[in-house]
Formats: sequence, structure tokens, C-alpha cells
Amino acid sequence: MLVFISDLHFVDGSAGEHNPPTKAFDYFFEDLVSIAGKESNQIKEIKIVLLGDVFDLLRTEKWFPFDENERPWGYDEAAIEKHAQEILAGILSHPENSQTFLTIRDGVKSLKDRCQQFAQCRLESDPRLFYIPGNHDRLVNKYSSLRVEVCKCLGIPRDQHNPANPFLHAHEDLRYGAFGRHGHEFDIFNYESGASYTLPDYERVPIGDPITTELVARLPYEVDLYLRGQGIPLNERKPIKARLQEIENVRPLSAVIEWLLYQVQQEEAPVVKQAIESAINKSIHLFNGLNYVKLWYERHDRWDNPIDEADKIQTFLFLLEKLKLPALDELLHLLDRVKETGFFMTDDLRKAAPQELSRLDPRFRYVVYGHTHEPLVAALRSDPPLAGDSRPLEKIYLNTGTWRSRYYEADEDRSFMSWKNMTYIIFYREDERIGRKADFETWTGTLK
Repeated sequence: MLVFISDLHFVDGSAGEHNPPTKAFDYFFEDLVSIAGKESNQIKEIKIVLLGDVFDLLRTEKWFPFDENERPWGYDEAAIEKHAQEILAGILSHPENSQTFLTIRDGVKSLKDRCQQFAQCRLESDPRLFYIPGNHDRLVNKYSSLRVEVCKCLGIPRDQHNPANPFLHAHEDLRYGAFGRHGHEFDIFNYESGASYTLPDYERVPIGDPITTELVARLPYEVDLYLRGQGIPLNERKPIKARLQEIENVRPLSAVIEWLLYQVQQEEAPVVKQAIESAINKSIHLFNGLNYVKLWYERHDRWDNPIDEADKIQTFLFLLEKLKLPALDELLHLLDRVKETGFFMTDDLRKAAPQELSRLDPRFRYVVYGHTHEPLVAALRSDPPLAGDSRPLEKIYLNTGTWRSRYYEADEDRSFMSWKNMTYIIFYREDERIGRKADFETWTGTLK
């Protein structure tokens, strides 16, 4: 049994309390035990893969006091590593997170005994947990000091992974026909290299790093700072900041502007509306003033492509700057025109999945990504059967979604609604299901 989950996004709490609850992992392990107990299953092993964006080192306010060269896109490696260590320590020591990580370690350890209470379940080895870095935990893989802490936190033994070495960026197992990677490799805003997938490729800083920290995490911080300067007491500021910190849970990128617009419209106090306008202007100014961002624009703003990556970022910021009370009607009109063009609405991971499968050993049937926070099972194609098999070789793309809350725009107006999500994907070996070839199942839960 091979299990994939991703996009847990454990944070230190400084930019919002959005950590997955410990109870979710209790349910998760209970489900795995229940599956092992099915009479139609003969589970031989249990492997759990955390497929990226597990430790979120970007969504935090802890980077703000430091010089640009000491932030994730800077050049002072010693300082960046030191700050990243402190942020990771804050994530691991967060009260709920520390209990959750204990639950994960104990859950993996106890799986063997819990599952082997069933006569049909005879595990050939101890259950194992694997960790794949994503774009939000890029720094974990860059520095061995952080890898040591992650291995301790997740209970990954040294004989399985030596933290002196970087973690792999993909997990593949032909016995299940499954190949998994986080998927940010196909998102130009969160992966700055080509398809060679070398360690230096993964270490290059993508524009998504400063977007997350300097725009997404900073905006609620600047709103709170403005309100504090206006003499608004903490008990009134705190819920406003907490609500705006949900911005990270809004997808896609274009919807962020409409979500902010919705927040402005829900506010009655003029000072809060002014605070949001001021925070947007300041955050954009600071973002565009970063040396890294200026250089990124130069590299990506191509005269031969009228809609390049730089144009998309600049268009997004232009629309964001239009979020001013006297210009709301103009902004709504612009947003509708942009949405009609599909300017931001592309699923590059879904387009990449069939190409990925074409590069792999033909026995791979499934490609698994995370990153988008959108659970998905997509039929790609049917290849001719392999020698000795009568079934067509079905090629399928699966996405692991997220365990975070998500905000969704209503179909019939411009309001937004949220609910919590939880998705995991399970693959089986041919000898683990009685009378059936290797297959998979996905489970997605929604809690409102």
C-alpha cells in the first residue's frame, strides 16, 4: 500500500493560525488500519509519502525585519540558513504542531501492530514515511541543518535517509506503477529552472517566494500596522488581521483580487478600508523595489511574447492597485475582461502529466502531483497492453489536493465561501488485492 498526501503547510503561526488539526491525522491512521482490515485486501507493506509543501518557511512574518540579502531570495547564505532554522523551530514547537508531529511518528510506528491484528494483513517490513520537498519548503532541502530537524520531527531513521544528503524530489515505485512529485516544477512562478531537475535547479529562487512572503503574508501585517497607528485597539485589530490572513487559502491567483474586494465591501468602518488600500500600495511598492524582483522582470519580460510571465505578474499587481473605493466599478469591469481571456486560468500540471508519463518507463501508469490544492483524477490515455497482459495500459493523472482550508468564489455573485479539505491517494500492489490487478483509490473529505 502506497499512500500520498501533500500540501499540509505547517506554519509558525505568525502569519495566521492555519495548521492542520491533530485530529485529522488520527482519522487518517484509523482509515489506513480500516483499509488493511478489509477482507478483499492482503496488505504487504505501508509506505506514506508527504509530497511537498509540508513545512511552510515562506508564509511567516519572521522574514520582515531582515535585509533583502538575508531573506530566501538573497545572497547571505549563512544568515538565510540561521533565519530559516529559527522559523522551522517555530513551526516544530508550535503547540498544536508539536502534538501533530508526535501523532504522525506514533501513528507510523503503531501501524504494523494495529494492522497485523487482521489475519489477512502480514506486513513484510515496518511501515515507512517518506518526505519530498515542495516550493514552500525549498529551504529545508537546501540546508543540512534543516534536514536533520525534519528527519527528527517525522521520525525518518538515518538508515532510510541520511540528512547529510538532500531529499529526493520524486518518489517512484514500479510495483505500484506510480510516480509522484510535488508538481511545482511545472509552475513557472514557483520553479525557476528547466526539465533537468538537478539539485541546483531546485535551489534557484522562484518569484513565488517573494510573492508569498512580501505580498501574501505582508498585506495583513501592514493592515494591522496601519490600524495600530490609527489607535485601533488590539481586540478590534486582531479579528480583522486574522480574516485577511486567509488570503493564502484563495485560489486561483486572479481570485485573490476579488476576495480582497469582497473583504473591503464587507467592512463598514472607513478606517479599515483605508488600511487595506494603504497596505496594498505599500506591499506592492516594497515588492517591486526588491532587487530580486527587478532582475526577475528583466529575465522574464520578453518582447517576443505579448503575454509572458512578467506580464502576468505585472497585470495582477496593476489590478490589485486598482482596489480603491472610488474605482471599484472600473476594477470589476477589468476583472471580468481578464477572466474572459483566461489570462490566469491554466492548469500547467495537468498539461505536464501526459508528457511526464511519456518520459517514464512504460510500466508507470499513474503520475501524482500536489501543489494546486485541487484534488483531481484525470484520464489521460490508454496505451496498448504490455506483454503478458490483456488490459489496456490506462494512464491517469491524480492530484493530492490539500489539507488546508480553501476559499471558493460563488457562481452567482461575487461572494466567497470556505471549507476545510482533506485528500489522500492509495495505490495497491498486484498481490495486495485478491483477484484484482494493482489499482488505486482516492478519498477527499470536506468539512464546513
